[in-house]
Amino acid sequence: MRRHRLLPLCALLGVLFVGLLPKLDAQEAQDSADLVLLIDGSQNVGAANFPYVRDLVLRIIERLDVGRDTIRVALALYSANPEIQFYLNSYDSKSSVLEAVKGLAYPGGDESNLGAALEEVAKSLLSQTAGGRAEDGVPQMLVVISAGPSTDDTGAGDRALKRAGVITFSMMIGDTAAADLEAIATDKSFVLSAPDFRAVASMVDQLHPNIIGVAQRSIIIQNVFTEVLTVGKRDIIFLIDSTMGSIGINSVREFIKRFVDNMPIGPDEVQVGVAQFSNIPRLEMDLNSYGSKEALVSALGNIKPRPGQAVNIGAALDFVRTNMLRSEKGSRIQQGVPQLLLLMTSKKSSDSVEEPAKALKRLGVLTLVAGSKNSDEQELKQIAFTDSVVFTVRDLRALFRNPRAIVDALTTLAGVVVTEVPTEPVVEITTVQTQKVVRDFVFLVDGSNYIGGNWPYVRDFIINVVNQLDVRPDRAQIGLLQFAENPKIEFYLNTYQNREDVVNKISQVRLTGGSVLNTGAAMKHALSRMFVQSAGSRRRQGVQQVLVLITGGPAQDDVKIVADQLALAGVLTFTVSSGQADDALLKTVAFVPDLAYHDTRFSYLPAMAELIMPKLITVVGDTSVVIEETDESVVPGAERDVAFLIDGTDNVRAEFAYVRDFIIKVIEPLDIGIDKVRISVVQHSERPTPSFYLNTYQTKDEVIRAVNGMTAVGGRGLNTGSALRFMKDTILSERHGSRAAQNVPQFLIVLSGGRSRDNVKEPAGALKTEGVVPFGVGVKDADPKQIEAISHNPSFAFNVREFSELSTIPQRLNNYVSLPREELNIVLREGKKSLDCY
Repeated sequence: MRRHRLLPLCALLGVLFVGLLPKLDAQEAQDSADLVLLIDGSQNVGAANFPYVRDLVLRIIERLDVGRDTIRVALALYSANPEIQFYLNSYDSKSSVLEAVKGLAYPGGDESNLGAALEEVAKSLLSQTAGGRAEDGVPQMLVVISAGPSTDDTGAGDRALKRAGVITFSMMIGDTAAADLEAIATDKSFVLSAPDFRAVASMVDQLHPNIIGVAQRSIIIQNVFTEVLTVGKRDIIFLIDSTMGSIGINSVREFIKRFVDNMPIGPDEVQVGVAQFSNIPRLEMDLNSYGSKEALVSALGNIKPRPGQAVNIGAALDFVRTNMLRSEKGSRIQQGVPQLLLLMTSKKSSDSVEEPAKALKRLGVLTLVAGSKNSDEQELKQIAFTDSVVFTVRDLRALFRNPRAIVDALTTLAGVVVTEVPTEPVVEITTVQTQKVVRDFVFLVDGSNYIGGNWPYVRDFIINVVNQLDVRPDRAQIGLLQFAENPKIEFYLNTYQNREDVVNKISQVRLTGGSVLNTGAAMKHALSRMFVQSAGSRRRQGVQQVLVLITGGPAQDDVKIVADQLALAGVLTFTVSSGQADDALLKTVAFVPDLAYHDTRFSYLPAMAELIMPKLITVVGDTSVVIEETDESVVPGAERDVAFLIDGTDNVRAEFAYVRDFIIKVIEPLDIGIDKVRISVVQHSERPTPSFYLNTYQTKDEVIRAVNGMTAVGGRGLNTGSALRFMKDTILSERHGSRAAQNVPQFLIVLSGGRSRDNVKEPAGALKTEGVVPFGVGVKDADPKQIEAISHNPSFAFNVREFSELSTIPQRLNNYVSLPREELNIVLREGKKSLDCY
């Protein structure tokens, strides 16, 4: 064991540029890690050479202690798209992992999109649901094996992995991949090479000591802020519990140093102050003590741990308010500059924090808290200005290894109205001139992974707009909903009566996440649920209605038709976008192209509020056409063949009532009859089992009785691929009631509660080629990638966490199933064009 530790310590010198955390205490050290193997499966490798790569992977795994509590292994192949072969929690034993690797097949493909694969690793393979243990302090590694250059940009995926503290090793075969693999590796010493495929086995000896070093915690990487942040003026005070001990204080000090190193420090930009406390507070530096980055970083080295048992957080908060937030101490609070306080503690306070915390809130100070070990979470929530900026972990070092959330908050938070200033009578101070306009504003916000960590920029854009409005029932009203796959209303136009309540609620919003972005459906939801009288809309009184769509990703459903409906209803649509959003498309979504605003960097969005404001409060839309508020439910009467393929395994048995209810909710609005809509249901596990065919029943009552009488057929696993072939060859055949030959639309709804053990892509493609429109519904342990591959396109794929949430899906399925024939034909044509994407 000692021999293994010596080699990584030598390699440690190569990663000094990213910094080191204090070494974990000996009793905390564990031989555990999460390891992801990402393999180039494109023509860079080729079918003839793929066995060499597969053998390399086997050799890597054979030398590791693989297990649930030791080293977990996941693997993905990539070419045009990443294909996850197994997750960190798919297998518990080394033998199972090795068998899975032996079964790898060469995928092939002209493209080698390493960038997309890195993004998929960051998003899916290292998550807690996939078996990732980052939240438990377990280090995470990525090993990339490639023989050629990437055909897409690797920047976004690389940054996401570095922000998450993932240690990346690169194994390159030949020299054509050198530039890409050197760029993504955590350090140059982590780039391993072999001249050709016959020599790849030699890289195992180079890689193995590094993997063991990470697992044993003798190699520890400190995540750094790789992007210099663009921030406005702000005063930031760090309030540190000095009783955390030398390891804790050293970690805090290094975090502050790295934060300062990436800030524009100066008297007209960002100012930093520091205080420590135990039972009494102690000033380390005022906001104006050091005017340059170099002087400030040097002074931070003087922060030392101080002995103490009890901590008086209340007294420390009062000390900051009365001694540090003063103009002669550098505070610019009376100039309207945001004041931020980050409290870091490991203990519960011995004195009361209630009144000191309230006094800071009245002053307009944005207090954030980071607590560990014996701190009290409820007490921390009482101190923080909102629950969303309370960060609790077992060890602050784990938080500082991935500090993105704290950094975002410190650099972007804004919007609290100051109602009090130090040493002066209570006065009302606002940093903006409110606009006395009478309008209803609804913000429709992308809550998907396309926004993700950029949410603080989006949030501050909204707050900066709201702060310029006179919010009250007879002036400006504000509503907010977010969306990804499904829309979620945060608050209606008539929920809050003043600006402060609106801003506070916006500050507390948390994104739903998700990779599916149904923008059109969300816009339609806003029209039917927000711009209505019951939600506070004053459209019927002639008050201008305004929708502000904010998005960072491409719409995956039709937005243009809904945009036209909004325009006809007299709603002015503005679009604000960044990231991967389609700027050209959004210009057609906006009421007129001039109302579409786009910037490539999310960090510029808060400043965009000033740019958009003049038109936001003056442009007038045509409100002469008023659309009646109607029920969205549809009762189609057209001919359709609708088949259900549902999970009938033992894992679903206890939840099967939800499955039956889901089927009934889908078919209830349909006009079922032998000459109208026909229904079939098939269960599947290892093999498919028909419950009834398309021509078994002729009335809706018969179908519903049959569904209500269904029980799960049972089975240990899912072979969805073979079941899809059964649906194509048997269920959707003429002898069993299919009317495809008569040009009757064919729909297939696949519901799964787990991952399929066989391939679903090829049989799903065969169904789509024959004109079948498949929908995928994933629950619990279903693989979202498999659900998406089954579906006609990504917007036809639905994923929910629990079976009890299935009730949210039938309405949307009905909207698709009831499409007029002309629109359905367009969908089918577009589906055939996009088969290569699946």
